[in-house]
Amino acid sequence: MSMAEGLQPDEFAATAARAVAACAGLDVRAQAQNLAGDGLLGIIADEEVGGLALPLGFAVPVIAAAHSGLLGFPLLETILVGRLLQSSLTRLAAAIVSGDKLATIAWQGEAVPERDGGLLLLNGSLARVPGAASVDYILVRMSGGGAALIPVDAKGVVVEDAAGLDLTVPEHVVRLEKVEVPIGSILPAGTWDLLSSDANVLRAAAILGSAEACLALAQEHASTRRQFGHALSYNQAIRHALARQKLGLESIRHAITRSLSRDGGPVQRDAAFLAAVTYGSSISEGALQIHGGMGFTWDVPVHRHLRRIRTLQAQGDASGLISRFGRRYVSEVAPFAEAGA
Repeated sequence: MSMAEGLQPDEFAATAARAVAACAGLDVRAQAQNLAGDGLLGIIADEEVGGLALPLGFAVPVIAAAHSGLLGFPLLETILVGRLLQSSLTRLAAAIVSGDKLATIAWQGEAVPERDGGLLLLNGSLARVPGAASVDYILVRMSGGGAALIPVDAKGVVVEDAAGLDLTVPEHVVRLEKVEVPIGSILPAGTWDLLSSDANVLRAAAILGSAEACLALAQEHASTRRQFGHALSYNQAIRHALARQKLGLESIRHAITRSLSRDGGPVQRDAAFLAAVTYGSSISEGALQIHGGMGFTWDVPVHRHLRRIRTLQAQGDASGLISRFGRRYVSEVAPFAEAGA
């Protein structure tokens, strides 16, 4: 009997929320050890590398809880890299699952290979690399759809100062200048497309977690904040706004569930991400509006969740994905339009 039999993904939500709370105040490596102790870093990795060998759906509540609690650790990237390396770099995958080594993913840019005698060298500029200054390895996209794992301390790797909207998991630009990589660290063509498809499901889960937190904060504020002798929720417009936000939240949840169903595929996974971006942004912006100026203070983390949602939107290239959907739609409709002309 597999470990997944008899288990439900939601059973991991409470464990993840407790582990995230325990990470408060810890540095990145201590967080890794804490999360690994609860089995969260290897939730979808094989048992041979210390993982739980569970389907991707079991990572959804874990990622949602992590982002609801504004975890300052690249958990999404760690979970994906640990599983990706389990066949080709088994020992390193085990170290990542156990929290002994840290890894992240460069979501934009690509590495261009060149041969120098018997050496393989990589050059390129990579962007949107969460936590690059604190990890040991970076997974990068290669031209042709493959991927490569690069040690951060390798000669020719330059990690620039942090930038971006999400202050808790800062993004970096990383430049590669003739970085030598062993052939064993090169993953085959098609790797990046599969990785991106799974990443979009987990990004949707991350946005779901932040949106849930924003809606809960907005509901609490609307019911306790009093103006002109009444709670804010006495205003019918605010009640309607909260109801619309709740409907949007359930739409994200439904899109994720559909993407992981038997009929789900890359299109459904991309659609789940786009639904999360659309509704998640609306929910967090609505919560910010209900809080007024208080929503921009550090003690009320609504703006921090909005920053994180916008960061995830950029990492997944939502605008480019919408364009690709549009081109696909036009190409499929055009023959029928021409036939009816």
